[in-house]
Amino acid sequence: MESGTDDQKDDVVGMCANCGNLAKMRCGNCRQAFYCKRECQRDHWKSLHKDQCRPYQVLESPELGRYIVATRDLKAGEVILKEEPLVIGPKQITEPICLGCYKRVDGSYRCQKCHWPLCGPQCEKYPDHHPECVVGLEIGSPIDIANFDEPNHFYEVVFPLRCLALKKKSPKKYEQLLSLDSHYEDRKGTFAYQENQKSIVNMLRNYFFLQQFPAEDIDSSEKSIHNVTGIIDVNALELRLGESEVNGLYPNFAMLEHSCTPNTKHAFSENRQVILKAAVDIKRGEHISTMYTHILWGTSARRDHLKHSKYFMCTCFRCSDPTELGTNFSTLRCKQCDKGFMLSAAPLDELADWICTSCNTTIKHEEVTDINLKLGEEVEKVLEAPTVPQLEDLIKRHAGTTVHPNHYHLFVTRHTLLQMYGRDPTYANEECMKKKERLCQDFLKVCTALDPGMARLAPYAGVALYEYHLAVLSRARQDTEPRPTNPAELKKDVETAKALLQQCIKVLQDEPKDQPEGQLCHVAQQNLAELRQWEASLFSS
Repeated sequence: MESGTDDQKDDVVGMCANCGNLAKMRCGNCRQAFYCKRECQRDHWKSLHKDQCRPYQVLESPELGRYIVATRDLKAGEVILKEEPLVIGPKQITEPICLGCYKRVDGSYRCQKCHWPLCGPQCEKYPDHHPECVVGLEIGSPIDIANFDEPNHFYEVVFPLRCLALKKKSPKKYEQLLSLDSHYEDRKGTFAYQENQKSIVNMLRNYFFLQQFPAEDIDSSEKSIHNVTGIIDVNALELRLGESEVNGLYPNFAMLEHSCTPNTKHAFSENRQVILKAAVDIKRGEHISTMYTHILWGTSARRDHLKHSKYFMCTCFRCSDPTELGTNFSTLRCKQCDKGFMLSAAPLDELADWICTSCNTTIKHEEVTDINLKLGEEVEKVLEAPTVPQLEDLIKRHAGTTVHPNHYHLFVTRHTLLQMYGRDPTYANEECMKKKERLCQDFLKVCTALDPGMARLAPYAGVALYEYHLAVLSRARQDTEPRPTNPAELKKDVETAKALLQQCIKVLQDEPKDQPEGQLCHVAQQNLAELRQWEASLFSS
């Protein structure tokens, strides 16, 4: 469909993209192309602009490298980008999967040419499988996979091999691939570099003898292989495909800069196309961002992860704020006074002291790290087989003496606890359901503060909204037995439960249908329909 014309008057004059005359009208979608008349716009749309029109432009700076800004105002939910993967393949650490369709395999069928495990003959024909099949056929090295329930080291080489094979298969795509950052010099000598040398470089050269292939077909030098593994580590996106996970490289998406409060969210279509949407309203000229670390980690953990995996230190406004947007997500309790909390004196300095907000006591960053590590280990152990008493005790002890109640380690603990109230009859009484309701309310407040557009917290917020509706509905159902004692309150609770389900559905609507979050969205839709029927029966007379 032809893009509309922007009638916004900004006194900017350009050259008509179709005929070269002076023009004041702009393309309404990208605001980059000028036209002197609508006929020129229609002609240019058909001949060229249809494939180039996008609501953003790529800029470059010494600090950020390439980045993307909006060329017009974008509404939340609006599609910004759709992109096919340059190449797709298994993650470096994965259980054996079919290299054609990426489903789990049990070894009952192997490719007749290269002997990689596949689902069946139909998967031998997938183009994705061609590179490793050619190499396996030419070299004849056995693909020795015996255990199909554990990760296998052979899969570590597949994605890098597919990237290298683009040189012959698609030179243009290979050029795009090499334009992505690999941070080769930054990675040299690191643990990741050394591990890749052993598991990928040596494997491709000493087991699959990649260097025996013509140089014009494939780059097999150690530096070339390391460069590709760096490109994968820095730029690859993870795709969840039912029972397995794979990686994909999307060069345009890779230009998105990082923010710990991203203004976009993304999903994948059935054909593995990435679809980028605005998570919140984005103003013209604003940088378009995504997130390359975990949103539910504290500032120190996020910045450390980005430093060692993406090779930059984040300075976004969440990282710059010692309270993390007022949530106190990393805040500790002061051990010297009863009412103070410990905050970093300089959040962007990883070696900075932490200072009490009340008594000005200071502690070293090493002590903060030690507290977080010990609490993290305790939380991880409890969550292996959680019970309500264990979770309640852990939260009560540490929220009172060690960390702020909103601390990120307790936050994930609360997410588990709010789901457990009401599941076991022992913890389904009125008091427990009130606790459940309060937990959900507090949890959602933090979610909204950290991620207003639910760019990353949709799965967590969706669960909390669903559980919140269960708590409200539990109270409503009790009020109807044997007949409503307070019709006004009952109606209010039913309306609240409906609103929570509607919000749950909205938050989860873009989640994959074959994943738990997408399935919960479907359950919420069913529950909403049933709730409306129940409401009609209650208030029909």
